[in-house]
Amino acid sequence: MSSTVRASTDHIHTVIDGVKRYIVCLENKRCRCGKFQLDELPCAHALVALRHMNESYENYCSPFYTRESLLRTYEIPVNPMPDESKWNVPQHISEEVVNPPTGGKRQPGRPQKERYKTYD
Repeated sequence: MSSTVRASTDHIHTVIDGVKRYIVCLENKRCRCGKFQLDELPCAHALVALRHMNESYENYCSPFYTRESLLRTYEIPVNPMPDESKWNVPQHISEEVVNPPTGGKRQPGRPQKERYKTYD
């Protein structure tokens, strides 16, 4: 299915995908579907709007997705942990017992409303 693009301004577009309409704001990097702002990458609707404007999508991606950012992630070496038998764990921590949370298992479904008793 193909999408239709209608430009409202230089940055705001309406992308019509079948019977659904999505408002895309390229300036704020937002789309009504929510994926553009969540992933910080152009969603399918933003890509259609960018293609309509003959613009490159790279300018609308978060800097976290750049090659330089990826390389900076691994600048500091991360050494593997030794075997668990060689760990130096303080005694007060190794003796600590951690129990699962109490409170029982919640029943499936929507919880019932708590009703207040009225006394007349």
